[in-house]
Amino acid sequence: MIYTFEKSDLITKQLRKFTTAYTHHVVGQYANIDFWINEVVTSLKAIDEHKKRFDKLYTAQKEWTEDHGTVIHEYCFICNGRCEFSNGKPSLPVYKQEKGLRKELVDAAYFFLLRCFRIGLLTREELKQKCDTIGTSIDPNDLE
Repeated sequence: MIYTFEKSDLITKQLRKFTTAYTHHVVGQYANIDFWINEVVTSLKAIDEHKKRFDKLYTAQKEWTEDHGTVIHEYCFICNGRCEFSNGKPSLPVYKQEKGLRKELVDAAYFFLLRCFRIGLLTREELKQKCDTIGTSIDPNDLE
């Protein structure tokens, strides 16, 4: 899996745990709320810039293999050696898009913040500020 996506998924899973954890556990995590918000913001930025980083990686590998005449033959499982049917061209990385990870991360952070609000750790204004920071709005129905 791609590092950027793996990290986002890990943060999402952690934040989801906090939404159903015992209140005293949530209070402990709230003590580090700036850390968690920063993790979310950093991860969102990494997701948003993934294509740009991939393009650089792809271009660098392509140019290197072309400039240096890199030859890589596939392994043959029949003769346990170099495959005679391999064309010798190194395979270049394939771009993989994130599929909903960004939304899942924002949602997990939102519901953690909402839980903090509901147990009295955040005021409405603080909730709004933190939601603005992670790029989401507050559903008025969630405040009732």
